[in-house]
Amino acid sequence: MKKYLILLLIALFAFGAMPIWAGAAAEKAPEGPVKIVFWRSLTGVAGEAQEELVARFNESQDDVIVEAQFQGAYAELLQKLLAALAAGELPDLVLLDSPFVALFAKDGALVNLDQFVKNDTSSFDIKDFIPGLIQDGYYDGSLYALPVLRSTPLLYVNGDMLAEAGLPRRAPKTWDEFREFSKKVTKFDASGQPTQQGAGFTMGQTSAHWYFQGAVYAYGGLVSDEKFNIHLTEEPVIKLATLWQDMVFKDKSAIPSNSHDDFLNKKVAMVFGSTGSMGNLLARADFDVIPAFMPGQAKNLVPVGGSVLAMTSTNKRRQEAAWEFMKFMTSPASNSHIVIKTGYMPISKSSMEYPDTVAYFEANPIRKVAIEQLEFTRPQASVISLGKGTEILRQMIEKLLIGNMDVRKVMEETTVDLLKEYNESFK
Repeated sequence: MKKYLILLLIALFAFGAMPIWAGAAAEKAPEGPVKIVFWRSLTGVAGEAQEELVARFNESQDDVIVEAQFQGAYAELLQKLLAALAAGELPDLVLLDSPFVALFAKDGALVNLDQFVKNDTSSFDIKDFIPGLIQDGYYDGSLYALPVLRSTPLLYVNGDMLAEAGLPRRAPKTWDEFREFSKKVTKFDASGQPTQQGAGFTMGQTSAHWYFQGAVYAYGGLVSDEKFNIHLTEEPVIKLATLWQDMVFKDKSAIPSNSHDDFLNKKVAMVFGSTGSMGNLLARADFDVIPAFMPGQAKNLVPVGGSVLAMTSTNKRRQEAAWEFMKFMTSPASNSHIVIKTGYMPISKSSMEYPDTVAYFEANPIRKVAIEQLEFTRPQASVISLGKGTEILRQMIEKLLIGNMDVRKVMEETTVDLLKEYNESFK
């Protein structure tokens, strides 16, 4: 219990908010259906889709009743789960930000799903999941979570601005080409100040690290490996960080950006965003938006993001009920509903081949880029599962793109900070 109280304090510090304890653990009635509690996250269409699927599941059978309880954004749900662990009172299922599987699985806070998979081959096929999306549900060789709402980073391009600059209406294929495109799109006034620029580097609190990871992967590097070895001082990272910094301070062709408004207002020609950003950007833009792969370099490779479904129940009967709901939530029909309603990606081969999914992408071919990039995915860096991991990386990017600090010095300092956080909160 003491350990989880420490982790709770770390989470509070990292996310800057106090937890609001808002859920009692599910109780089993002595007779009748088993009631289980599902802690969900996300608002908007992603939240609506979850609620709709819970209602469908409850209507489809009489043995299990699922109660969905909204717990806020991922950061808030994390705080509440840490508090529940410290108090010894848990829900039965949680929608967990995928990098945090390791944090909870390593100390036994999540239920190992291997036996459920082994005993349920007639109605569940683990091999059906897309490898890049199931991989981060594993910890130490065992399965602890199933993919649900999954995404990858994309590059969004203003095709009109590129054409005006004499460039083809396509996204740059490499980071070197990304820099060249940005230079050609950038315009300056008489005093030498840029009035229009090529790119906006996303500085969001919960997303800056994600796009940086993707760029590092493209250069053939790593932020950290599965054993939490930090690789930030290695040449692929140095090359990438230098390119980004040079674009901001030498070329003046890019800016640090906290909003897609810079893209929608035509201040920049290119921005990063989630696959889940596609619907919003396509709907709001009054120009030709081209959703595209993140640029490659030595290779094409991006980190997956989004959420997974994990079991936390300590009661055997409720565990069995929770497993039935997990299978339902990740079934082709359910996942197809999520894909169509939200823009998140199909999580399995069966979901991609599901008739509704096929029809959706035939009617919206521009959205296929999200599926096509699935071939080039890997899990996020292990340090993202640390309590302050994302904030340390955000500060790193801020030092590079706002502070204009020496790249190697920034990477050395960040490595020290991450190792300290690992030793204090995870090891």
